[in-house]
Amino acid sequence: AVVSTQSTGEHPPADTISVLERELRAFNPELPGRVVGIIANKIDLVSGPEPIIELARQFPNLSVAPVSALHSRNTSAIRALIEPFKTHRPLKDDQCSINS
Repeated sequence: AVVSTQSTGEHPPADTISVLERELRAFNPELPGRVVGIIANKIDLVSGPEPIIELARQFPNLSVAPVSALHSRNTSAIRALIEPFKTHRPLKDDQCSINS
Protein backbone atom coordinates (compact mmCIF):
# COMPACT_ATOMS: atom_id res chain seq x y z
CA ALA A 1 0.00 0.00 0.00
CA VAL A 2 1.24 3.48 -0.76
CA VAL A 3 -0.04 6.24 1.51
CA SER A 4 0.79 9.84 2.19
CA THR A 5 2.27 10.45 5.61
CA GLN A 6 0.68 13.87 5.61
CA SER A 7 -2.80 13.51 7.04
CA THR A 8 -5.47 15.34 5.12
CA GLY A 9 -7.42 15.67 8.34
CA GLU A 10 -10.44 13.87 7.00
CA HIS A 11 -8.46 10.84 5.81
CA PRO A 12 -5.52 9.88 8.05
CA PRO A 13 -3.05 7.39 6.53
CA ALA A 14 -4.30 4.52 8.72
CA ASP A 15 -7.85 5.05 7.43
CA THR A 16 -6.59 4.91 3.84
CA ILE A 17 -4.88 1.59 4.54
CA SER A 18 -8.03 0.18 6.15
CA VAL A 19 -10.10 1.18 3.10
CA LEU A 20 -7.55 -0.47 0.80
CA GLU A 21 -7.70 -3.66 2.86
CA ARG A 22 -11.51 -3.74 2.64
CA GLU A 23 -11.43 -3.16 -1.12
CA LEU A 24 -8.84 -5.90 -1.62
CA ARG A 25 -10.88 -8.30 0.51
CA ALA A 26 -14.03 -7.53 -1.51
CA PHE A 27 -12.17 -8.29 -4.74
CA ASN A 28 -10.41 -11.41 -3.46
CA PRO A 29 -10.46 -12.50 0.20
CA GLU A 30 -6.85 -13.73 -0.06
CA LEU A 31 -5.35 -10.44 -1.23
CA PRO A 32 -5.10 -8.58 2.11
CA GLY A 33 -2.92 -11.41 3.42
CA ARG A 34 -0.45 -10.74 0.62
CA VAL A 35 0.19 -7.12 1.61
CA VAL A 36 3.66 -6.96 3.13
CA GLY A 37 4.37 -3.29 3.60
CA ILE A 38 3.38 0.32 3.57
CA ILE A 39 5.22 2.87 1.46
CA ALA A 40 4.73 6.04 3.49
CA ASN A 41 5.33 8.84 0.99
CA LYS A 42 5.81 12.58 1.60
CA ILE A 43 8.04 12.31 4.66
CA ASP A 44 9.45 15.65 3.57
CA LEU A 45 6.14 17.27 4.60
CA VAL A 46 6.01 16.03 8.18
CA SER A 47 8.08 17.13 11.13
CA GLY A 48 9.35 14.27 13.23
CA PRO A 49 8.95 10.50 13.11
CA GLU A 50 5.52 10.36 14.80
CA PRO A 51 3.43 9.51 11.67
CA ILE A 52 5.75 6.61 10.81
CA ILE A 53 5.78 5.35 14.40
CA GLU A 54 1.98 5.52 14.49
CA LEU A 55 1.63 3.54 11.24
CA ALA A 56 4.03 0.89 12.55
CA ARG A 57 2.05 0.71 15.81
CA GLN A 58 -1.32 0.38 14.03
CA PHE A 59 -0.06 -2.17 11.50
CA PRO A 60 2.54 -4.24 13.39
CA ASN A 61 2.59 -7.04 10.79
CA LEU A 62 3.60 -4.71 7.96
CA SER A 63 6.94 -3.11 7.19
CA VAL A 64 6.77 0.68 6.93
CA ALA A 65 9.05 2.34 4.38
CA PRO A 66 9.16 6.14 4.89
CA VAL A 67 10.07 7.84 1.60
CA SER A 68 9.97 11.14 -0.24
CA ALA A 69 9.36 10.44 -3.91
CA LEU A 70 9.76 14.14 -4.71
CA HIS A 71 13.25 14.27 -3.22
CA SER A 72 14.18 10.61 -3.91
CA ARG A 73 14.77 10.02 -0.20
CA ASN A 74 14.94 6.48 1.15
CA THR A 75 13.84 4.92 -2.14
CA SER A 76 16.05 1.95 -1.26
CA ALA A 77 13.38 1.04 1.31
CA ILE A 78 10.93 0.51 -1.56
CA ARG A 79 13.37 -1.79 -3.31
CA ALA A 80 13.90 -3.71 -0.06
CA LEU A 81 10.15 -4.25 0.28
CA ILE A 82 9.60 -5.54 -3.25
CA GLU A 83 12.87 -7.40 -3.87
CA PRO A 84 11.70 -10.71 -2.34
CA PHE A 85 8.72 -10.73 -4.73
CA LYS A 86 10.50 -10.06 -7.98
CA THR A 87 10.14 -13.00 -10.32
CA HIS A 88 11.89 -11.65 -13.40
CA ARG A 89 15.59 -12.36 -13.39
CA PRO A 90 17.66 -10.96 -16.26
CA LEU A 91 19.49 -13.49 -18.39
CA LYS A 92 23.25 -13.68 -18.17
CA ASP A 93 25.24 -13.06 -21.33
CA ASP A 94 25.97 -16.77 -21.77
CA GLN A 95 22.23 -17.53 -21.65
CA CYS A 96 21.45 -15.30 -24.63
CA SER A 97 21.88 -16.28 -28.24
CA ILE A 98 21.28 -14.28 -31.37
CA ASN A 99 20.48 -16.19 -34.51
CA SER A 100 21.50 -14.36 -37.65
